[in-house]
Amino acid sequence: MPRAALPLRPVDNCGAGRVYIVYMTTPLDRERILSEAGELFVAHGPQGVTMRGLATRIGVTPMALYRYFENREQVLRGVIEDGHSIFLSYLQQANAQPTPAGRLFEAGRQYLAFALAHPRRYAVMFMEHIPNAPEHAECEHWIDAATFRFLVDRIRDCNEDGSLVAGDPKEAAFLVWGQVHGLVSLYLAGKLSMNQAEFEALYLRSMGAIVRALGWRGPGGAAV
Repeated sequence: MPRAALPLRPVDNCGAGRVYIVYMTTPLDRERILSEAGELFVAHGPQGVTMRGLATRIGVTPMALYRYFENREQVLRGVIEDGHSIFLSYLQQANAQPTPAGRLFEAGRQYLAFALAHPRRYAVMFMEHIPNAPEHAECEHWIDAATFRFLVDRIRDCNEDGSLVAGDPKEAAFLVWGQVHGLVSLYLAGKLSMNQAEFEALYLRSMGAIVRALGWRGPGGAAV
């Protein structure tokens, strides 16, 4: 996010020349710290986020950050939590569809939309290891549960209305996620020699293939 220029005020340094004091115009709070850390995270990965570098970017001393976060790992955890919140907001757009089948397929399309709109954030969330973050695994469990549970519930709804016969919804969700994540990861890593339109078409075909393999019967419950 663009930051407002910080005003410089000259003060006399007892004849040794002028010294400029920087005044921060935007109040410091947890949200601003996470916003700035998120930009560093997305641009440079987790190794690019340090308390000193973050403080310099914001225009405060490193100690000012410790009023809001105990350490760097807690900042990283907050950034990842924000990323999952954005991801969940994409998935929840599928709720506007009137049928379980429509919501399932729209969730798949929104998964792709998030990955294409936020490729670096997607990579950080799902494709990179966060070093030296012992708390990450614990918070990741419930954060991932919110987004993964959304997929599980969409499959369960399709099972219940007869449009899908997939057995255990959680196991089926792992298979679907593995399929779409694998394709998205290959594309974002530049391993697929195709343009975005070609990839989107391949992705949608793969969604159809995986749900057919899981027992897709269509909205009316008739085998297809």
